Amino acid sequence: MLKIILLCTIFGATPNITNYPPIRSVTNFDSVINDIESHLPANHPYWDRDPITFTHEGTHGINSQLRNLFGKPGFYLLDNHAVILNREPLTTLTLVSRLVPVSLRGDVYNLYLIQSRRWWENQPSYLFDEWTAYTNGAEARRQLAIHERAETVRYMLEFCVYSTCVPWAAKSDDPQVRSFLMWQIERSLRISKASGISSRYLILLRVSTDATELRLYMRDYFGFHWTKEVLGF
Repeated sequence: MLKIILLCTIFGATPNITNYPPIRSVTNFDSVINDIESHLPANHPYWDRDPITFTHEGTHGINSQLRNLFGKPGFYLLDNHAVILNREPLTTLTLVSRLVPVSLRGDVYNLYLIQSRRWWENQPSYLFDEWTAYTNGAEARRQLAIHERAETVRYMLEFCVYSTCVPWAAKSDDPQVRSFLMWQIERSLRISKASGISSRYLILLRVSTDATELRLYMRDYFGFHWTKEVLGF
């Protein structure tokens, strides 16, 4: 049986994290590549020479395994840690997309919230899947000291907003979703800071007039103290 542990964030969010061990031993790459590769079967279709692309696509492969294993949305967070949701959020990508303020509809908004409706309209946790893939890819970029591919960090930050709009659209108070989002937002901001990439996107989240309602929702959903300390408003 997989062990359930608690992984705390700086400001107190504690998602239930499932220990998801490797399925084979891989030691001939850098640590983050070994991590992803060891959680995938041999001869899988996700390999790419670019370590960031491989980490991103390999994360999708592991997330698919988790969904098949648990029958629920699951997301791999590196270091043998995964989060399993209690259920698929009851909303659609269309409803989620409408809640994203126009000023925060970034470079990948059209791809993931408009074009992807044809495949994922009724599975909004797809946005969490993409977010963890970008976050793991950004972590690979940081660990391997890669100077190119800064876009993976920028896209990761966009998903902090897109993913928050999922429980808003679903009118959900699922504690596992909330604590997972808090943990992932903190993680995304730590990686961004460590990467030395400042983001105009986060400034827009704090000051854009059309994001006022979103900011009010985030304060209510995540808590005033956490939102102030982590997001700055």
